[in-house]
Amino acid sequence: MTFFSIIRKNLLYNAKRYVSIYSVNTLIVTVLFMFGSLLYNSEILRQLGDTTLYDIVRVALIGVIVFSFVFITYSNFSFLKYRGKEFGMYILLGLTSRDLTKMLLLENAGIAGVSLGSGLITGVVFGKLFYMGLNQILLVNPIRFELTLESLLLSSGIFLMIFIFNFLLSMAYLRRVSVVDALQAAHSREPGKSSIAWGILASVLFAVSAVMLPGIMLERWFGGNSALIVVLIVLTLLCPYVIIGTVIAIMKSAIKRFRKLYNNNLLLLSNVSHRFLSYKTTMYIVTLLIAGALFFSGLTYAMYATTRENNRLDNPYDVMFVENHSINGFHEQEIEQVLKDNGIAVEQNQTLEYMEVPEFRNAKGVWQLWDTHTTVIGEHQFNQHMGTSYELAEDQALFVRVHKENMKFEMPDTIIAFMDPEHMNDGMHDYENKESLMQALESYPVKEYLEGNIREVTEPFANSLHTADVYYGQALVVDDRVYEQIRAAAGESQVKKLHLLKGDIDEQGFQALLHALQERNGLDASYWNANDQSAMKDADEQRATLEAFRPVYREELLRQELESSGTTFFIIMFLGALFAVASGAVLYHKVLSDIDQQLENMQSLKRIGVTAKELKQIVSKELGLVFFLPAVFGLGLGIYYFYFLFSNQPGILQLLGKAGLVALLFVALQIVFYFGSRKKYFAELGKQGILNG
Repeated sequence: MTFFSIIRKNLLYNAKRYVSIYSVNTLIVTVLFMFGSLLYNSEILRQLGDTTLYDIVRVALIGVIVFSFVFITYSNFSFLKYRGKEFGMYILLGLTSRDLTKMLLLENAGIAGVSLGSGLITGVVFGKLFYMGLNQILLVNPIRFELTLESLLLSSGIFLMIFIFNFLLSMAYLRRVSVVDALQAAHSREPGKSSIAWGILASVLFAVSAVMLPGIMLERWFGGNSALIVVLIVLTLLCPYVIIGTVIAIMKSAIKRFRKLYNNNLLLLSNVSHRFLSYKTTMYIVTLLIAGALFFSGLTYAMYATTRENNRLDNPYDVMFVENHSINGFHEQEIEQVLKDNGIAVEQNQTLEYMEVPEFRNAKGVWQLWDTHTTVIGEHQFNQHMGTSYELAEDQALFVRVHKENMKFEMPDTIIAFMDPEHMNDGMHDYENKESLMQALESYPVKEYLEGNIREVTEPFANSLHTADVYYGQALVVDDRVYEQIRAAAGESQVKKLHLLKGDIDEQGFQALLHALQERNGLDASYWNANDQSAMKDADEQRATLEAFRPVYREELLRQELESSGTTFFIIMFLGALFAVASGAVLYHKVLSDIDQQLENMQSLKRIGVTAKELKQIVSKELGLVFFLPAVFGLGLGIYYFYFLFSNQPGILQLLGKAGLVALLFVALQIVFYFGSRKKYFAELGKQGILNG
């Protein structure tokens, strides 16, 4: 028998195992290629080239590479252990480590070449299908699939590096292993016993951590201690590892109290106990993969699906622009006339006067500059604008937000300085005590509001956005006498107005208003072309100021948000889908690669009288627990962290509903993997004659 005939016989004898290795390699190449097509897509580069999100994608690539290394290395090492008896026989027959290394090189090189080719082809096919599917969801700017040289080089290069690493690892294993070790390698089992006490402790810690986290984050307990939040997050991530390994032991202990139920499921519980111990690490990894995939996919889908609703909540007015003493001087009647000339009826046309002053807040004894341009509104102006009847004393104020948050919030002691914010110097930031702050502000009148005298309210008084260098999502409403004092101290030139419009205002009407304001301000057509402040970052100060006073149109903001969130949604859903597929593939491969180790157990059960039908039921229940327990843990963790992150949002239930839709897709994917592995499992047992008779 020649050397090459030995290789040929090995390929035929281990065909099933080689197909498994081939499938793993093909999957990894496909994932890497699809990731590369995302990373080097020209449309994504155009929109996200220098953003934090694109940096996150680069970091995610490291995670994909690590996962690829671990998955392929684990598969190859399991295959080496399975072939231990075979290698031991070859060594006894006189083959040297060099001969075995050469044999492995030829076998693995062939599999790697075929896997690389089929993986790239599969990546192109599924990449196109995936892009087509997600583009059906995107409302604006669909992203085309692109076949780039960079994605080909990325996937091929990383895969070949993994192949070389694994081959070197195999060489080291063959040179160090003895004949006895090789012969016994295939029969080694993972040791370990499950501890009910540890399982119960981990379950209690997990439950307590999960309950406490949102309350601490919302500052209802322990003052929102950040160190405690980190500890609890770590516990919720680590405890599932112990719980997975002990959950069956805990179930057995509980079911023993119900003798009939326990006796009917004794074989199942015994088999599953051992399987869970040996699968503990794999199932934990799958749990984290599913949790991460659901968290990020659900997060971005919920944000994208609720973009229109969030835009409406953040922007209760269709058009908003700021007027000061020299820019955007337009009377209400002029605004209505411009829109009327374009066939638009204005439902609401209001002007809200306000001023901007520096605000300092007491943060545990240290007085910090909170905002150089805090919006301050007089009590009468605010009541007239909102149709409210708030009554304030001179030492009282309202802290107004456009929309409500769930986090507990109490305004600390606050001091506002009656001064032009432009007179602030670089040194006026933080002060160790109140005396130091008052000394720095001795040239200006000030007003102090004690913590209990500032009431928080929610009123949609303006659009919650940043324009004209000021954020308008919140404001301080003060007594009219205080407001007049600020006005007298800062000067009439610091008085500003918000023009707020509601109506059936379309793009044509907004453009007409925009052009009318351009003419009034003496601006040419080069100004106010787009509501993109970043485009003016290199402009001179005067131009940047004029650009900042561009009117804001709600529908225009919506289009920009849909484009931005749509691209984010596409990227994260892409990554989430890859990790979801990878999680199912890890379990699928683990289950099928362990069939041979389970054959002896199945044969023993058959010898004691267990029928083929009962064996199928046992296998179905075992695989169901193996596939769906980590899915339940993972989806639960993903939904929980989603809730944890958005627990401060008033529309949290709506967001959870959107994330739940993504969870259903992951469940469907896990069901596909379950039935696929069960069918394959039954087929292998049938070939061994275990399910016959």
